[in-house]
Amino acid sequence: MFAKLCVLVVSMGVIACTLLGIRQLRVQAAHEAAAVVRRGEKQNREIWKLRSEIARRVTPTQVQLSASKFGALKPLSGERFETLVRLEIEERERTTVLAEDGDGAVTR
Repeated sequence: MFAKLCVLVVSMGVIACTLLGIRQLRVQAAHEAAAVVRRGEKQNREIWKLRSEIARRVTPTQVQLSASKFGALKPLSGERFETLVRLEIEERERTTVLAEDGDGAVTR
């Protein structure tokens, strides 16, 4: 009888320790998730600070002067846009890396 009681107490202790370990893992995972969210928010704030600084420093006149160094500025026609899109698609297809998965299927 004493042996059964000892086994019962030890097994209850093992179960309790296991449950505490699982709880600790859940708390740690929640902490890490919160840290990731805080890091993302901090990076977003930094991005908005940089965007506002860029907007403060750059004026439309400065952009136009910089762009005019490359030649005359003119609107993009529909025909030219379609040509550029077609060329971009051809370039993408030419340089796309193909990979084969374990089943022999080819993916992009």
